[in-house]
Amino acid sequence: MDVRGLIESLKEDLTCSICLGYFTDPVTVKCGHTFCTQCLLQCRKGGDDTFTCPECRGLINYRNFTPNKSLQNLSNTGKMLRPHLLQSMVGLTTCDQHGEQEKLFCEEDQRPLCESCSLAPEHKHHHVLPMDKATEKYKEDANSLKQSIFSEYEKIYQFLRNEENQHLLRLGQEFRNNMAKHKVNKAKLLLEIQKLQRMVLDVEENLDKAPSEMFRHAQVAPTTVMPSEPSKLFCSVSCQWTQMTPEERDITLDPETANPHLILSEDMKHVKCGSFLQILPDSEEISVDYFIVLGAQTFTSGKHYWEIEWGDNTEWEVGVCKVSAIQNGNLSILPEDICALEGYRCVNDFFFWKLQHGHFVSEPIDKMGIFLDYEKGHIAFYNVVEENLIFSSPEMNFQGTLRPYFALSRHNEEGTLASLSICPRSK
Repeated sequence: MDVRGLIESLKEDLTCSICLGYFTDPVTVKCGHTFCTQCLLQCRKGGDDTFTCPECRGLINYRNFTPNKSLQNLSNTGKMLRPHLLQSMVGLTTCDQHGEQEKLFCEEDQRPLCESCSLAPEHKHHHVLPMDKATEKYKEDANSLKQSIFSEYEKIYQFLRNEENQHLLRLGQEFRNNMAKHKVNKAKLLLEIQKLQRMVLDVEENLDKAPSEMFRHAQVAPTTVMPSEPSKLFCSVSCQWTQMTPEERDITLDPETANPHLILSEDMKHVKCGSFLQILPDSEEISVDYFIVLGAQTFTSGKHYWEIEWGDNTEWEVGVCKVSAIQNGNLSILPEDICALEGYRCVNDFFFWKLQHGHFVSEPIDKMGIFLDYEKGHIAFYNVVEENLIFSSPEMNFQGTLRPYFALSRHNEEGTLASLSICPRSK
């Protein structure tokens, strides 16, 4: 290798492969490669301690950089000596063929020439420059290449930073969506827990009562065959059966008393919750447990009977209500205004019934009959399909005007809307 080759080889050994310049504060990494400290830190992503070597792509750690002071000193020395060595070569190098100084440089062949060589046929159409101008040109080309490399690396870094930001934004949105779903599910679960806690309290209160009182409150009549005509019903008081002949009423719903979240049919025989209840935002959370509507008919005396169906509802409440509960066009109902049976469909598809006087469990029921005896202060609930009594309340003192009472829970099986239907009167 000639002297020029040795000088160029020495420069290559003292050059950082990232910035292509002489080493500045060089550090050696685990894989044995050496770089300028600042150049290597530019390859580090964010605050990660571990990243890849620009030369071999091996894993390196920021905390394991080893400063190379000897190489720094050698780099400084080489940087100062190289221009003098090249300048001295211009004065000392002579053409072996013509014995002239090589003052020219052939860009095509990438080697120095003397004037006689530049006139030779093989160099006649080549681009030949004076040695000093060639040196300056290559310095400029090297700087341009350096800037181009820096620019391309910066584009790559910017692309990776944008990808990182987009990924973080997606993760943040997914987290917020999951938290919103969790909040809704938590609210539903808390409501269910509250209802079960109320049921437990009712059970515990009944456990403190005398056995005779417990049986009176939770009695269920034995299976008894009812007459084929719905207008011929049997009601039980203290397990004594007495045949009644009530008037079967054609009950309809009163739209003036309907909760705004309920939708009534044109014939006023069907009611359901609006579908918008499924998408109410948290800021419009409804505070009531039931949506209420009353029947249009009124009772001040006599015996009356009507039937209802509730489909797949999970919770409902039916019975009678005092008209005094309606004031100035607003429906405001107190517990003492209502005499109703509350039903709850449990997970295993059995019914949990609750009245002011107690609670009990029964098989699933699809159709219920309600019997009212105003003078006796008596209301009873029947399984129309099985033709037996569900529950018969103790005698009460009815006063004033009564109206049929219906309430739907705003919570139902997922994907369905709560609904209730009044059966048409038998012919």
